[in-house]
Amino acid sequence: LSLYFEDGHDDLDDGFDDYGSECDGIRITAFLDAGQDNLTPLGRLEKYAFSENVFNQIVARGLLDVLREFSDNENDFISVMETVARMSEDGPTVRAELMEQVPNIAMFLHESRPNFPAAFSRYLVPIVVRYLTDPNNQVRKTSQAALLVLLEQGLISKADMETKVCPVLLDLTEPRCDDDYKIEAVA
Repeated sequence: LSLYFEDGHDDLDDGFDDYGSECDGIRITAFLDAGQDNLTPLGRLEKYAFSENVFNQIVARGLLDVLREFSDNENDFISVMETVARMSEDGPTVRAELMEQVPNIAMFLHESRPNFPAAFSRYLVPIVVRYLTDPNNQVRKTSQAALLVLLEQGLISKADMETKVCPVLLDLTEPRCDDDYKIEAVA
């Protein structure tokens, strides 16, 4: 009896295009393509965003492309932003990846959405602020870097700075706060 092993991965339709290392332009949002399954593009986004595998990290990387695709329809836009908010509760790798994408997402929203301040303040600022005190060091550092970029670009409103960001930063400088958090907050 001989054993025959067949790699079944090629038969799986995981929603992502398979690219070799020689490919310069990886398209990570192939899960939006029609014909993947019977789900709508937003349904596929949610399916992969909350799967228990690496796809949710890949989805975080592709959020800007997703927003470009769905930003014209208000209901779809809100669905994508709510998915982002739910993804912010995911594991540290996804949270850090999400933070790396926030400045680019904010710039896109600023340029393309008439209600940018409201959407940004409602969905993204709370995530950035919450991650400033995240237990994971990498998430905290990417949140701090994102906050600096957002400040440099003038994308955070004065009201959000006064009511959301500054209270957290002040709290991080309190004597009772962990020294690592203090040093990071001051930096």
